[in-house]
Amino acid sequence: MTAMKIAHPAGTDSSSLLDSVNALLGEAIRSSSDVESVLQGTLEAGVRLVGGNRGFLALVNHESGELQIRCTTGEGWSDETRRMRLHLAHETHRGITGHVALTGEPYVTGDVSSDPYYLRYFDDVVSEIAVPILGPTGQTRGVVNVDSPQPEAFTADHSAALGALTNAAAVALTMEGFRARESALIEIGKSLTNTLEVEAIASKVVQVAATVLQFEDCSVFLVDEQTDHLVLEASCCLFSRRIGSTMYHLGEGLVGWVAQNGEAVRLDEPAKDSRWRSTADVIEDQEVGPFLAVPIVGREKVLGVLRVFRRKTSTPWFNNRFTDTDEKILGTIGSQLGAAIENARSFQRLVRAERMAAWGELSARSAHMIGNRAFALKGDLDEMRFLAEALPSSEQQMEVLALVSSMENGIERLEEILREFRDYVVATQVTVAECDLNALLKETLAETLPKRTKVTLRAEYDGKIPTLRCDSRRLNRAFSELIENAVSFMPEGGELFVGTRLLTSEERAALRLPHARRWVQIEFADQGPGVPEDVKGRIFRPFYTSRVKGMGLGLSIVKGIVEAHEGIIREVGAPGDGARFLIFLPVES
Repeated sequence: MTAMKIAHPAGTDSSSLLDSVNALLGEAIRSSSDVESVLQGTLEAGVRLVGGNRGFLALVNHESGELQIRCTTGEGWSDETRRMRLHLAHETHRGITGHVALTGEPYVTGDVSSDPYYLRYFDDVVSEIAVPILGPTGQTRGVVNVDSPQPEAFTADHSAALGALTNAAAVALTMEGFRARESALIEIGKSLTNTLEVEAIASKVVQVAATVLQFEDCSVFLVDEQTDHLVLEASCCLFSRRIGSTMYHLGEGLVGWVAQNGEAVRLDEPAKDSRWRSTADVIEDQEVGPFLAVPIVGREKVLGVLRVFRRKTSTPWFNNRFTDTDEKILGTIGSQLGAAIENARSFQRLVRAERMAAWGELSARSAHMIGNRAFALKGDLDEMRFLAEALPSSEQQMEVLALVSSMENGIERLEEILREFRDYVVATQVTVAECDLNALLKETLAETLPKRTKVTLRAEYDGKIPTLRCDSRRLNRAFSELIENAVSFMPEGGELFVGTRLLTSEERAALRLPHARRWVQIEFADQGPGVPEDVKGRIFRPFYTSRVKGMGLGLSIVKGIVEAHEGIIREVGAPGDGARFLIFLPVES
C-alpha cells in the first residue's frame, strides 16, 4: 500500500495544517479513494505536524471491540514491536491508548515515567500524545498515538492539530461505510429483481446484509398464513440449523411483536425487555447485546420480520449499539425484501395457475376417456349380474354376485376419484356474481348436513354482511367439504358451529388483514379431536389426509377456492378441543 503524499513544512502553523486537512478530506470524499491510504496519510501528517518521533493509528474491531493497529510510521517499528502493540485491548485501565478510547478525549503527557496510564513499549519515549477518532454519534472509532524522546514535547495546540486530522480520518471511515451500504443496497436490489424463489431471496438478503451491519446473527422470519406462525426462512449465523422451523407465534417475543404491530424495535439490552423470549439453547441471554428488528412489509400487510443482533462487548470503550441510520438501512432492506417476496409469490401463483390449466385440460380428456370405459364396464356388469341372477341358486352364483358388487363399488370409487381430481383442478376457476353469503350457507347446510345425525347445528348469521361478489357454486363446494369433515370427525355426536361476521377495523388489524378492504369471517367449529399442532402446517397440502376415504384433496380444494376469491383460510383450533376453520373473504373482490 502506498501512502498519500502530503508536502508541507514541519510545525503546526495554520497553513500547513489546512493544507494537510484539505488534502485528506479531498482524498476521503473521492469515490475512488482507498481508506487505508487516508489513514496512513493522517498518521504521517500528524507525526510531522507535531514533531513526533514515531506513531501508530489503531481502529476498533467491530466484532471483538479490541483496538487493532492499522498504520505505523517513524523509527523503531518492526514485526515484533507491531505484534507487541497489537495487545492494546489490555490497556483498558492503564494504557494511554485505551484510556483515550474509553474517554473519547485527547491525552498529553510530558513525562511518561511518572504517568499513571503509560505502558512502556519503546525505551526512548519521554512524551506521548493520543487523540481519538470519533464516529458520527460520538463513539470511538480509533486512536492516533504519537510519541517523542523529548520532555514536554506536546501542547494543547498539538492536540487540536491532531484532532483536525483525525476528523478527516473519521470522514474517510464514514464514507467507507456509506459506500459499503450503498453497494450492498444496490446488490440486494439487483438480486431481488432477478430471483423468483422466496428462499433464495431471503438467503441473499441475509448474506448481503452482513456487509452492511456487523452482527452475530441475521435472520429472516416469514409469516405462515395458515398458522400465524413465524417460520425461520434464512439465517447466516447462529440459527442456521433451525431454518424451516417455527420460531415464534404471532405476538410472541420481540420478533412476534414486530410482526403483529408492524413497527421496528431497537434495544441495547433486549433480554431486559418484558417482550423478550429466551434463546438460551442457541446463545445465552446475558450474551445478547444490541438488538434490531424491522417488519417485512408488503403492499397491504406484514409478511415477516428481519432481525439482527450483536453480542455484548466486554470492552468498555466500544459502543456497538445500533443507530438510527442502521434502523433506516435495515428498514429499507425490509421494504425491498417485502416487494420481492410478493413478486415471487405472484409469479409462483401464475406458474401454478398455468400448470393447473394444463392439468385441467389433461384431466378433462382423461376423465372423458376413463368415464366412457367406466360406463361401458358398468353396462357389462349389469349384464353379468342379470345372467348370474338367472342361474340356479348355488355357492358359485353367490360368489359371482359378490364379485360383481365389488367391481361395481370399485367403478363407483374410480368415478369419485375422477370427480375429486376434477374439482381440485378447477377450484381456482371462478365466475363471480352477486351473492348473499348467509343464504348460501343456509342452503349448503340444508344440502350437506345429514338429516339423521347425532351432530347438532348451532348457527349465527350477521345480518350486516353486504352482498359479496363470488362464485356461489365453488363456495358451496368449499363449505360442503368443511361440513362433511366436521361430521366425519364426530361419529358419536357433538356440536357444529357455523357463523358469519363482518369484521371491525380493529379485528382486521389484529388478524393482519389488509386495511384497504372490509372483510367477512366465516367460521366452522366442531367438537372432534382437533388438528395436532405438528399437522396444522400440512392439512391444506394436496394428497394429505387422515381419513380412510378420499385422496386428500378436500382441504386443498377448499384452500384453492378461498384463495381464488382473494381470501384466506386458517385452522386455529386447539388440539383436543375440536377443529376451527376461519375463512376471511373480502367484501369487494
